[in-house]
Amino acid sequence: MNLVDTLRKKIDVLEDGDYVPGLKAVLLHIETAFRHLSRGQETDDETAFTDAIYRTNQAFEGSVKEAYRVLAGQDPAKKRPFDIENYLEQNNIFRSRVLSQLTTYRTEWRNPSAHDYKLDFDESEAFLAIVSVSAFACLLLDQIAERIAYTRSLAEAEAQKAVLEASLAQTVNADLLIRLTDLLNQFCAIHLPSTSSSSKATESQVIGALHGFLSSAAPELAVETEARLDADKPFRADLLVSRGGEKVVIEIKRRLMRQNYANAVAQVEHYLLIGGVKDGILLFLPDAPSDMERIDTTIAGVDGRLVVLSPVGSKLR
Repeated sequence: MNLVDTLRKKIDVLEDGDYVPGLKAVLLHIETAFRHLSRGQETDDETAFTDAIYRTNQAFEGSVKEAYRVLAGQDPAKKRPFDIENYLEQNNIFRSRVLSQLTTYRTEWRNPSAHDYKLDFDESEAFLAIVSVSAFACLLLDQIAERIAYTRSLAEAEAQKAVLEASLAQTVNADLLIRLTDLLNQFCAIHLPSTSSSSKATESQVIGALHGFLSSAAPELAVETEARLDADKPFRADLLVSRGGEKVVIEIKRRLMRQNYANAVAQVEHYLLIGGVKDGILLFLPDAPSDMERIDTTIAGVDGRLVVLSPVGSKLR
C-alpha cells in the first residue's frame, strides 16, 4: 500500500473548505518525511532519520489542528497543541480507533523528540514514526470526511423537510425495520452524496451523508456510526439505529457483485448474532440515484429479519 497515495485520495474527495490547505500541508510533511528516510538509507546520513521524525511531528500536529477545525467547529489558530489535544480527548470527539493511534504516536514519537533535543533516531524508528502518523492521519481523514458529509446532507434534508415528511408519513408509526427501509429507499432515490472529484463517494462519506439524512428526516431515531456491537470483540457495524427498545444494524456495501453477496449477508448475520440484535439491513449502494429492490429473509438463531436493498435491475433473486 502506498500511504502517500492513500492520504492524497482521501484529501482529494473532500469538498473545498478552510481545512483543505492544512490537510495538504499534512500530506506534504509526510511526503518530506519519506524523502528524509530515503536520503538516510541511500547516503548513510543518519541525521536524516531524525529529520524525518521532526516532519512527522509537524504532520501529527497539523492533523490534530484540522480535526479541531472540522470536528469541534473551532478555529485552531492561536490555540496550543496541548490545549487542542486535551479538548478533543476530554470531549470524546475522537473515535476509539483514532484516539488509540493518537496516543501511540504522541507517546512513542512526538513527546520524546519534543522534550529531549539530544535524541537521535535510527532508520527503523523513522520508518515506524512515518507509518504511525500516516495511519493516524488516514483514520482521522475518514472521520473528517464523515462529519463534512453529515453536515452537508443534514442541511440538504432540512431544506426539503416538508416534502420528506409527506413522502415518509406512511411509515412514521411502523416498526423500526419497515421505517428504516422506507428511509433508505428515499435516500438512495434522491439523496446520494456527490463528491468534488470524479471518483465515487467514499464509504465514510456515504455513512456521514446517511447519518445526516436520518437526523433530519427521522429525528426520533438514535443513530450511532461505527457502532461497537460487543465490548469484547472488535466488530463494528456501519450504523446502529435504535428507537425505544428496537434496534437495527445497517451495513453498507459500495459494490454489488454476485460473488460477494453471500459473504455480505453472512457478515450482517454475524453482526446480529454477536450484538444480540434481531433486525438488519444490507444496503448495496447504487452508482447514481436509483429506486431499490428489496429481498426479505430470516436469520436463524436469533429469530431475526434481514432486508437486502439493491439497485433496481441488479437481479439478485
